[in-house]
Amino acid sequence: MTTHFSTLSVSAQNRLEFWREVVCRTYVPVGCSPLESALEASVSVHDFGPAQLTDITSSAMSYARTADDIRSGPSDELQLCLIREGSAAIAQSGRQAVLKPGDSALYDAARPFSLEFGERYRGLTLKVPRAVLSARLPDIEKLMALRLSGESKLGALANTVICEAVHFDDPDDQAVATRLSGSIMDILCVAIETELCGPRTSNSRHAGLVARIKQYMVDNLGDPDLDVAAIAEACHAAPRTIHRLFAAEGTTVIRWLWQQRLTASYRALAECKVSQVSEAAINCGFSDFSHFTRAFKKAFGVVPHSVLRVH
Repeated sequence: MTTHFSTLSVSAQNRLEFWREVVCRTYVPVGCSPLESALEASVSVHDFGPAQLTDITSSAMSYARTADDIRSGPSDELQLCLIREGSAAIAQSGRQAVLKPGDSALYDAARPFSLEFGERYRGLTLKVPRAVLSARLPDIEKLMALRLSGESKLGALANTVICEAVHFDDPDDQAVATRLSGSIMDILCVAIETELCGPRTSNSRHAGLVARIKQYMVDNLGDPDLDVAAIAEACHAAPRTIHRLFAAEGTTVIRWLWQQRLTASYRALAECKVSQVSEAAINCGFSDFSHFTRAFKKAFGVVPHSVLRVH
């Protein structure tokens, strides 16, 4: 489903208030300040599986999300801004990304940020539930306000698929849209991880062991009996060593396992990989459905049934 909004539909004196309402409802509550006397703006809003994709054109504008905005309109979504025409500056957490056409950057709606478009611009914004991206990139919070260059090979690929996704508008085939959305998330996260995180290297035996333990747990999320003893035996490590390694990362092995199970279940529900909540729970190693529902709501603020999309 696609919805269109344009300032041309209202009188000149009402355009700023109209546009502020559209932006706050479409994205997240922010302050809006036009940088030109004549405000002209339009946006097309596309539902895209668990995500939302918008195509926006506007005269020069400045947006800012403050702590007061967050208190009045909380959000736990991540947003990706991709510039097609003009330029943008995204600032968050002491970092700033200056974007030219083809470039993109992530920002976090749960924290203050500013967006400045100093000239007329066209951009695409992909709004995604945090769990959908964090399931693919566990350290996603560290990647806000970093420029993903459209000149890099993977940046250009992500750019292309997102731009083409805007043209997919089949309200009768939401299952296909959801699958496409998941594939685009995969491509985007590979591009972000490769271009912004750099190659993963391990200079220590302990780092390699931690990676192997984590991979074993991810590969066996569906095993409800998975515990430290079983993990230690499979990975040829002493339980005490495993506890020490995860403590050094500020967590425990079981807490890390549960986080992976919860994010995997959210992804399965949001991307229509299952048809029932119980299927997501079982596939991710939860045998107590009541406990699963409570843990899910505590982690994501919603119950599992509200995330599941009916085909």
